[in-house]
Amino acid sequence: MRPIALDRWLTPDTEAHVLSWKQTLLSEPESVLRQTQGREAASRETAQLVSDGATEDLLKASARVSDDLVVMERLKGAWRCTSLTLTAPTFFSIDEAFDRDLSALHDPVPDGSKLAQRIGRVFDGLQPDTVLERFNWTLQCGPDRHTPDGAPLRARAATVQLEDAEDILHLRVERQTIRKLPETGAVLFTIRVCLDPLTHLPPEDRPRLAAAWRSLQGDGRAYKRWDAMDRLVEDLFGIWGV
Repeated sequence: MRPIALDRWLTPDTEAHVLSWKQTLLSEPESVLRQTQGREAASRETAQLVSDGATEDLLKASARVSDDLVVMERLKGAWRCTSLTLTAPTFFSIDEAFDRDLSALHDPVPDGSKLAQRIGRVFDGLQPDTVLERFNWTLQCGPDRHTPDGAPLRARAATVQLEDAEDILHLRVERQTIRKLPETGAVLFTIRVCLDPLTHLPPEDRPRLAAAWRSLQGDGRAYKRWDAMDRLVEDLFGIWGV
């Protein structure tokens, strides 16, 4: 993670074109919103910060930005998700995230316990008005943005013809930020999903993508379940000559 300027936190919103889609999902909040009773202060502070004080409602604040909003609070010695909006999950459900601490959230990840400890130390030391940013990425079979379960995408990959690979494969990038809330001491974790077909990838970036795809092996590759798409991806790399 690296620090970024405050004015680059949620702006420019590179995915603002998905706001109408996100707002439709938020109109049925039972599937995309969770809040812990009695922890409204951090949720309210989050809403005010995201919306420049225009709203105290987490749902309405989330509708103003493409990012999903996850509020983490330190309770009984552990950082725990106490409220969130989740419209574009990358292969996990909202109930797998809500009311879970960092250890539980990262349990499926290789070396997840060590990662959770490192993240906890970052949360503990984070100062208000400091924003940290990181990115992760994967490839997926199709343009689906709301993907709480990756199984349908993997099943789709098994049936796609090789000649259709370039049209159906998409690069999915998560831009993540964390920011400590000055009043409650909670940490706001934001997730912005950027989803683009591989046809948009500049030719000069194709070798870098191929190298990154092939470099991940062992537990990391198994965790991401990339083997389901390897047939399509490697055929496309062959066409590209990388």
